[in-house]
Amino acid sequence: MEQMPEAAAIGTERPICVSLIVCNEVIEDKRSGNKTLVGLFNGIMTPQLPASHPRMFLMASLTSGTGSWAFSFRITAPSGREVIRVGDVTRFQDPLIVHDLIVELRNLPLEEAGVYFVDLMIGDTPAANRRFNVQVTSEKR
Repeated sequence: MEQMPEAAAIGTERPICVSLIVCNEVIEDKRSGNKTLVGLFNGIMTPQLPASHPRMFLMASLTSGTGSWAFSFRITAPSGREVIRVGDVTRFQDPLIVHDLIVELRNLPLEEAGVYFVDLMIGDTPAANRRFNVQVTSEKR
């Protein structure tokens, strides 16, 4: 697992997160930059564990920041074990602009039933939290 160092801020204002979404697809209009979020969800059903979720997107909208800031999305399992952490650095030049941070995850390993937590970290500081529930279905198809 790679540690994401906190980038030195050029300014002094830490960005704030105004939304954190988990969904199946993010479609971006190249001309306008507008995004369409498809298949927002709060739970995953699986016939058995361990399993892997084939594809999901995480999107966070941040504003009110100045300078360069490291961010990461972290997913933890119900046991508290870190499943994945991905991140980058983004630069905020105007605190009035909203930056949409989008990460595509493929084949997310799911080894436990229960509540998984998605955390958005700015540096080492939690900025937002979302959760989704993984449930094993009892039906045979």
